[in-house]
Amino acid sequence: MPTTKHRLAVNLDDQEFAALADMADKHDVSLAWLGRQAVLEFIERYRNEQLPLPLQREATHPHHPRPSDYAPK
Repeated sequence: MPTTKHRLAVNLDDQEFAALADMADKHDVSLAWLGRQAVLEFIERYRNEQLPLPLQREATHPHHPRPSDYAPK
């Protein structure tokens, strides 16, 4: 039985993209693979609404780091 695949476009700033690209290079995986893993982890984490969604871009909660925290050092 065929399955339908859907695409999702995500806009990243330069630092976010650089951090993701560095991670992909370091682990020899594609950006698409990393993105899918991130989405799957997000779904699993928030599926049962056990944790509130981090809706603020500049979250201060330790489990929700700011996007700048992912920038290459």
